[in-house]
Amino acid sequence: MDSLYREILRLFEEQTPFAVGTVVHTAGSTPQKTGARAIFLPGGEILGTLGGGCMEAEARRRGLQLVRGGDPELMELHLDDDFGWDDGLICGGTAHILLQPRPLGQEELFQEVVRLHESRGRAALALVAAGPAGSVGRMCLVRPGQETVGGLGDDALQAAVEETARGLLLEGREDPRRIRFQEPAATVYFEPILPKPVCFIAGAGHIGAALCHYAAKVGFDVAIVDDRPSLCNKERLPDAGRVLVGDIVQTIREWPKTPETYFVIVTRGHRHDAVVLREVVKAPVAYIGMIGSKRKILTIFEEFLAEGLATPEELARMHAPIGLDIGALTVDEIALCIAAELVQVRRKGVVDAGSGHRDCPGGSEVPEDRDAEAALAARLRNRGSGGRPLGESLPRRSNPRAELQ
Repeated sequence: MDSLYREILRLFEEQTPFAVGTVVHTAGSTPQKTGARAIFLPGGEILGTLGGGCMEAEARRRGLQLVRGGDPELMELHLDDDFGWDDGLICGGTAHILLQPRPLGQEELFQEVVRLHESRGRAALALVAAGPAGSVGRMCLVRPGQETVGGLGDDALQAAVEETARGLLLEGREDPRRIRFQEPAATVYFEPILPKPVCFIAGAGHIGAALCHYAAKVGFDVAIVDDRPSLCNKERLPDAGRVLVGDIVQTIREWPKTPETYFVIVTRGHRHDAVVLREVVKAPVAYIGMIGSKRKILTIFEEFLAEGLATPEELARMHAPIGLDIGALTVDEIALCIAAELVQVRRKGVVDAGSGHRDCPGGSEVPEDRDAEAALAARLRNRGSGGRPLGESLPRRSNPRAELQ
């Protein structure tokens, strides 16, 4: 999504007319969900997507009209037989799409959004989809501890939106949402501007290099470390945000360990992996994954329990064997199944298939015998299970005074 913000800023700088379509709410089955966005250009080109098919075609038709000027418009599309018979898009759901002509006077807001993405800052973008006269299509950017950028044209609505946005940021959730306010009567779309999650890969061998590519493609800020310069370099790893050459253990020891960090251990051998795992096994991170056979993992688990380096519950939250179980054999297949698991944990969390207990980054209840085999069995039960987003497990220190829809 940050690439579209950069495109909007570029179009402002070039003084190119354009219109923006944002999916502010969906219900039922739709080709794209809340938060999808597209930019419509004078020549008919589209940057981004609203899902394709008749849904995007209708939004494009109306959006191109707004390129030439007009007022923001909230579209409500019912994707049923009457709407989608001609191109097969009969999803059965409903989508609300806000179409805006080039938002005049909002260049500073988009400059700040791009700056926040680059500096790993936090904010919430609020966009009025329905509300008091003159407020529809207006936007503001609420930043914790700083002044809000942009105004909504109504003081009461501005105050309510700022309070709600700060509460949503405390929750830490990534997903955008629509909120209806009672006083003043308005519907506002909120989009969190949060730092990209970091995928830290220990090991730049074949799988590490392939994962670097896939993880970057699915929205992670990738850092990778290895002590072999011939493997760990920008030419070989062009998708990595940071390529670190040096002692792997020391680098990981010094690396920040936050709920936004996903650690993947794919070094060149059993002993290297075990030493790296010592640095992160107790860390409050979103994900810890380690490659290896069941026998290798069981051996490491037994070692950690014998030396008191981790509890069975801490080991059971490990993603080892790593990745979703799709029967992967080749390097690219293995890297792909790891990337898929990263996305699953980011979007859904994990759930203990035995107890039904949900948590992030993936705690599990372990049977009373509390041995290494029990910890590994708990991991295998969880492999491929879905749960809730990480943000739902973070403490909620403030509740927005608004009705969630």
